[in-house]
Amino acid sequence: MREIGLEADPALLVEGDHTMEGGMTAFAKLLAQSAPPTAVICSNDMTAIGVMRKSHEAQIAIPRDLSVVGFDDIRLAQFVIPPLTTIQMSQAELARLAFNALMTDVEREVPSPNGTEYVLKTNLVLRQSTRLISPDAPPVREPRRAAPRTHS
Repeated sequence: MREIGLEADPALLVEGDHTMEGGMTAFAKLLAQSAPPTAVICSNDMTAIGVMRKSHEAQIAIPRDLSVVGFDDIRLAQFVIPPLTTIQMSQAELARLAFNALMTDVEREVPSPNGTEYVLKTNLVLRQSTRLISPDAPPVREPRRAAPRTHS
């Protein structure tokens, strides 16, 4: 966000536990705010699936009313409805980087004062849980609330 001149509002950063239930709970906190978000980026795909479930319960249409992005491209991501946009990474590459970092730290006699940077290549997998909104687009509507049901 800083690269495009935006600052993240701390109220929009909600910590979860990387589970579907955690995604539901975290998104409920975002929905309780006066201006619910139009897009959510999650720490992993399971959290994103939880956000999608909570959105469904709140009758918020994905991607019309909310764009959702996950991270790690688990197999299930392509089968949820709508299919989840996600960031793909190589588990093997992550393991290699972690091993190299560990070996470098073990072999180093003096800790690096500025730390060490490792770069993991990622890939955006565009599916149907996101959409672009033009600057001219009308404001996103408020989520529909379920009407009370009566039984005769």
